[in-house]
Amino acid sequence: MRKSFTTAALGLSLALLAVPAAIAEANVSVEGSSVEQLLADAKAKPIVEKHIPGIAEHPSYEMFKGMTLVELKPFSEGVITDDILAAIKSELATD
Repeated sequence: MRKSFTTAALGLSLALLAVPAAIAEANVSVEGSSVEQLLADAKAKPIVEKHIPGIAEHPSYEMFKGMTLVELKPFSEGVITDDILAAIKSELATD
């Protein structure tokens, strides 16, 4: 009995650990997620890279990876525009 309770508790713990990751993936946004979070998300990464090619390889990536795309826009020298942000936002919203 004790062994099955321990096994069940372990299974529940592992299932609960997966919940925050799934929630985090579902809630990425151009306004609230850092560039690093967007690029770590399996759905968001190809969308961001499609609209901002080479962002992950940019020489200043380490400096801006903690910023959101909205925060990064003024420093992007026109690379990130309102249209690009809208396109990324729209594609993130679709399944």
